[in-house]
Amino acid sequence: MKTKFPFSASVFLLTATVLLLPSCQVKYDTVTFQSAGSMPAVATPIPDIDIDTNVTAGMFGGAVKSHKPYDIQSGTFHDALDFAEFTKVIVTYADGTVDPGSAALKLPMRVAHRIYESPNSMAGGAVVVTKSRLIQAEFPRAVSRDESFTLEMEGSFTKDDGTVIPFKIKEKYNISRDKRSESWADFVSGC
Repeated sequence: MKTKFPFSASVFLLTATVLLLPSCQVKYDTVTFQSAGSMPAVATPIPDIDIDTNVTAGMFGGAVKSHKPYDIQSGTFHDALDFAEFTKVIVTYADGTVDPGSAALKLPMRVAHRIYESPNSMAGGAVVVTKSRLIQAEFPRAVSRDESFTLEMEGSFTKDDGTVIPFKIKEKYNISRDKRSESWADFVSGC
C-alpha cells in the first residue's frame, strides 16, 4: 500500500528542526573572573592562573550557565622544571572572609611535569610536533562565591638539577556577569 505523502519521517523531522530551532532562545547566566591588573615582569617562572567556572550549555536552546563552586587552575610551561610544590592557596573576599573551599585544600601539593605535544602543519603538508614540559595543577571547589576576591598562592618549582625556585602570587580577580539571551542560531554561529 502506498502512502499519500511522499515525504519520509526523517525529511519531516529535518524540516521541522530547521524551522523551529532558530526560534529557540539560549539564556546566559555565567560569571567570569579576570585579573584586576597585570603581573609584574619577573625573571623566574610563576604559574599562569585561570578560574574555571564550570560552564555548561543546553542543546537546542536552554541555558549556558556557570556552576559553583569554581576551580582554580594553574599551568606552567618550562623545559627545565621537573615539578612544583604548592604550599599556600588562599581565596579572600573583600569582606575579609577566607573561602572555606580554599581553606580545606590539602597542601602542600606536589605536581610533576608532563610532556605536552603541540602539532603544527608546515608548508608542503609536513607536520611538526613540538614537545614541551607542562606543570598543571587544579584546586577544586576553591571559590564558592560570585564575588571579586584576592588569590594568594605560594610554592616552588624544582628544576632537573635540583635548583629550587620559589614563587609568590597575590592577585585580585574581578567578576563580570553575562545575563543575556540570543537565538540558538546566533549561539551556534558563535561556536
